[in-house]
Amino acid sequence: MMDDIIKELESLGFTNHEAKVIFVLIEGHIMTPTQVAKEASISRAYAYDVLKSFSQKGICNEIQTSSIVKYELIDPRVVQDKLEKDIHDTYKTRSENLKSAFNKLIPRYKSKLIKQSFTDVEVIKGFNQHRYEKFLELMKGTEKELLLMNKLGGYVQGEVDESTIELIKKGCVLKSIYEVSGKFKIKLQDKWIPANEDDLIKIFLRFEKQGEQVRLAKEVFQNMVIIDRKIVFTSLADPKLPKYNRSDVIIKDEYYASSMAQYFDYFWNQSKSIQEFKAEISNKR
Repeated sequence: MMDDIIKELESLGFTNHEAKVIFVLIEGHIMTPTQVAKEASISRAYAYDVLKSFSQKGICNEIQTSSIVKYELIDPRVVQDKLEKDIHDTYKTRSENLKSAFNKLIPRYKSKLIKQSFTDVEVIKGFNQHRYEKFLELMKGTEKELLLMNKLGGYVQGEVDESTIELIKKGCVLKSIYEVSGKFKIKLQDKWIPANEDDLIKIFLRFEKQGEQVRLAKEVFQNMVIIDRKIVFTSLADPKLPKYNRSDVIIKDEYYASSMAQYFDYFWNQSKSIQEFKAEISNKR
């Protein structure tokens, strides 16, 4: 019990010694620094420093007698209210400072771009938010054409990404080959459930309605995006590796990008349209 309470008090910002002093004061009520030190298994000097600090913060009362100083923890309900107020005040202050600082910083974003040497290959390690942000950054920079090959081993969202819609609005060609597998899931009533073939058709028809050109394949060997036939973003997805050990590779080379575009075109021609996929399902039934 004591260890659990100590850990919870530490999570609120108290040191280990402070948490122990609070615990023993709760039980002992009025105690001398020597008694607190003994019960808390800390040195008398540490106990005295913590008690003096608590007295100054209004957590406990300091009782002066003719021969010794004693300390009395005030009503724990009052201490709780006080700490709760401090937490709220601290959060409010830090939140206001955060907004103020970034309101000043955001206008300065990239205001002094430092000239850097060109890098034709970038590697992003680990499964983190930066990978997605880098992909979006490259995607938003598309000028004419974006070619996507996607294994979609995780979840499929039912909504078309806003960035995709913006690309189509500005006249970019967006062609996507999606792997059709049993790993697809959709969200219904706040729960992820496996998608059946009819669900997949509805999702891809929605993509197509927004202007995306869609083809379906039984297997996509590699997650890849080719941007304007100049940049290739490859997300390595070896299932034998845990997500945090996987890598993304960005290659900025027109010759390589052109060869990967030919690879994409080959699989595009081998893949099925949504209507062909629907017909194949109907024939099976």
